[in-house]
Amino acid sequence: MAIRPGGQKPLDIYLYLSLLLRRRGEIIFGMIPFLLAGLLYCLFSAKIYSTSTTIVVVPQRVPEAYIRSTVTGDIDERIRGIWQEVTSRTSLERVIEQFNLYPGASERLPMETVVEAMKEKIQIDSPREARGNTFILSYEGTDPILITKVVNALANMFIEENLKLREVQAKGTAEFLSEELEKVYLELKHREEALKQYKMKHIGELPEQRESNLAMLQRLQEEIETLQENIRSAEDRKLLLQRQIAEERSNLSMAADSAGSQGGTVSQTPTTMEGLRERLKSLRVRYTDTHPDVVTVKRLIARLEKEQGIQGLASDNEGAGVSMESGAPVDMGGPENAIIVGLKYQLKGLEFDIKAIRESSNKVRKQIVVYQKRIENTPKREQELVDLTRDYDNLRLSYESLMTRKIEAEQAAALERRQKGEQFRVIDPARIPETSFKPDVKKILAMTLLLAAGAGLGLALGREYLSNVFYDPEDVKKALNISVLACVPLLLTDAEKRKRRLNALFLSSFAMAGYAAVIILFLILWCKGGGAFSGLL
Repeated sequence: MAIRPGGQKPLDIYLYLSLLLRRRGEIIFGMIPFLLAGLLYCLFSAKIYSTSTTIVVVPQRVPEAYIRSTVTGDIDERIRGIWQEVTSRTSLERVIEQFNLYPGASERLPMETVVEAMKEKIQIDSPREARGNTFILSYEGTDPILITKVVNALANMFIEENLKLREVQAKGTAEFLSEELEKVYLELKHREEALKQYKMKHIGELPEQRESNLAMLQRLQEEIETLQENIRSAEDRKLLLQRQIAEERSNLSMAADSAGSQGGTVSQTPTTMEGLRERLKSLRVRYTDTHPDVVTVKRLIARLEKEQGIQGLASDNEGAGVSMESGAPVDMGGPENAIIVGLKYQLKGLEFDIKAIRESSNKVRKQIVVYQKRIENTPKREQELVDLTRDYDNLRLSYESLMTRKIEAEQAAALERRQKGEQFRVIDPARIPETSFKPDVKKILAMTLLLAAGAGLGLALGREYLSNVFYDPEDVKKALNISVLACVPLLLTDAEKRKRRLNALFLSSFAMAGYAAVIILFLILWCKGGGAFSGLL
């Protein structure tokens, strides 16, 4: 007997044991309905099977160092996108029609409801929830063979959808880059044409022509210096010729005076080749070869021999004289001989040369002004070219970058078409399940036992509370407020005792047999998890 703390009434365990023994019938009969209900639910409720397949993400077969895939992004996001495609209404309707799923529900309910019901039974675990780069696709239903076929079909759809999605993305990327490349190419050609027109318009003033302009300017300056020097030399020669003409005229006058004084008449100097030769012969008869007149005639003969092919000498020299070839006399306009005429001819040619040199000098000066202006405008053109070429260079770099990426995108698209890129592959195909996972027999049996035990104990305590029988003298004293003098046991005849024993034995045997059967079924279902009775359905 246990004593409660605080001086309370001791706890009599035998009292509760006697209560359980006394009310064992109520406890058993209160538990049996719940036990039977749990057993019947486990035996006859629809068995739900589940199977799954494991899909692994296989990386692309060609190393990324050679070909980089254009299909990037998080694998979870891509799987969710493919999951939306696979579980779409169109895809699931095709699967339902292919395997004739939910025939009764399809006739009674709208197809949207059936599709939503099937979608709820499909589950997928992302790679983060699964192991490594794998994910699990599962489906549940009442027919184990049929759900296996459905899971494998969904896995194939998943793989095909991934290939299609990657190919579409790679192709779309290549097409997008091609369109952008075409736009950039047209803009680049426009900028190139504008740059070309600018260079043609300002040719000679461009920065890359600065060195050549400077070199040309230096050469022109040296040329103008040379021309100036030539002009000075020609002017000096002109003065020299003028002096020679003056000297020849002076000598001619002196010779004429001397001949007049000796011969009495003025000898006219011949101007033709024949006359000069006759004159030389006559002079040699009278004088030696060193005589001034002989030397002068020799000089004239030599001069005329050099100028034998010149026409119109007299007309070019102020109308003095006639053509040397015609042999006509020349009007010298005074006391002038062939030497003076030749010197005048040289003087006239020298004047023409000086005029030509001056004209060349003026042209060179104009060219110097042009090149100086070009050099002065070069910094301005350089800044304008910087503004023009800045956008052009950026556009050209963008074009080259787009061209490189376009080639890579086309290679990636070819990689996807040949199925050499990243793929999904089934490494663990779905198998026909042998046991159901719904209902959970062990969990239901445990809950049934707890519920049945609670119901039996509740029934026993309720009957005990409503009973008018006292089993303890203290309870009589407490309830009636009277003292108990003696306790007399129940006196029964032998026939009543025998009858009571038979009734108790029958009821106890029946209850124990049913209870034992229920317990055995519970144990079997618990151990087998419902698999032993799956064939009953």
